[in-house]
Amino acid sequence: MYLSFQSVSSINKCRCVITGNGGSAYAYLGTPWGPFGRVIFAYTWMGACIRPVGWHNWDKPENDRSACFYEYRCLGPGSNPSTRVTWSRELLDEEAEQFLSHRFIDPDPQRPWLAQRMAGRIPFST
Repeated sequence: MYLSFQSVSSINKCRCVITGNGGSAYAYLGTPWGPFGRVIFAYTWMGACIRPVGWHNWDKPENDRSACFYEYRCLGPGSNPSTRVTWSRELLDEEAEQFLSHRFIDPDPQRPWLAQRMAGRIPFST
């Protein structure tokens, strides 16, 4: 089981809770099925369902050199950066800032497409 598949686009999973069924580790955080995939899990609680290696290269070792699979300030029994694959890493504070800012998701303040689209769907408490 994979939580994300990426080729060239970016995906940012922030403030998520990942749980599973049972106590065994069976899920990967993601796989770069093409070169230059990029995924960031930030402030995410990861349950025991996450495999210690975290990521899988989909048996394409050439993607190891160009994939950018990151974690930032994650918690839980499935969050263990010391056991991850060598081609993923934990971001530093200054590196994570660019992915966590609103500009990364909605870059044009004059035409905030995401905020306008989601205005009726975002709970007031967020």
